[in-house]
Formats: sequence, C-alpha cells, structure tokens
Amino acid sequence: MEEPYDVDIVDQEYYPPAPRRGLSGWLIALIVIVAIVILCCLCACVAWALLAPATGNVFSSIIETIESMTPVP
Repeated sequence: MEEPYDVDIVDQEYYPPAPRRGLSGWLIALIVIVAIVILCCLCACVAWALLAPATGNVFSSIIETIESMTPVP
C-alpha cells in the first residue's frame, strides 16, 4: 500500500503562487477615514486662524457698545 504523502514531485506541474491582492478593504477604509479626520482638523485650524481676528472684532464692538450705553454713576 502506498503512503498518501509518498508522491513523486517531479511528475506534478509547477503552479506559481497566487499574486497578492493588495491591501484589504478594511485597511483601505481605515486609511481613508484617518485622512478625512486629519483633513477636517487642518481645515478647522485654518478657518480658526482666519476667522479669529474677525470674531474678536465683533466681540470688541459689542463690549464697546454696551459700555457706551450703560450710564456711569
């Protein structure tokens, strides 16, 4: 009786290994989500840097208006 693993390899054809599929779907999704979060943070920082002086001017105007409207005892 022949052993099941006693096979002559020379008679078998050579099959090259299957090509790699690349990154898995969950890894691509994770990279995209992280990129979107980083982009949102950068946009928020840029918007804050550009709008902070205008916001400060608005509050300064409000405070000046309140001070001028309140009577001094």
